[in-house]
Amino acid sequence: MNCLHWYKSAGTRVMAVFRMDWQLHFFWGLFLTLTGQFWAPLYLSGLLVTVAKEFLDLWSKRHWCWIDFTCGCAGCLTAVAFL
Repeated sequence: MNCLHWYKSAGTRVMAVFRMDWQLHFFWGLFLTLTGQFWAPLYLSGLLVTVAKEFLDLWSKRHWCWIDFTCGCAGCLTAVAFL
């Protein structure tokens, strides 16, 4: 098995387990929290944007998606672990 075949199969498995929108929430939380290294008040930006987005979903779609919230918070915690 060469590297390209392994990479394609790993990508297929990741996409089967973690949908694209969940990955978006994770990386959104990760990168916004990582911007805190440039300006300290931005440490909370990933968490605040995740919560704000879920409140907007609650207002517009009438439901709160816990997996989106969890993925966003996981991204924030991962960024804090890196920092």
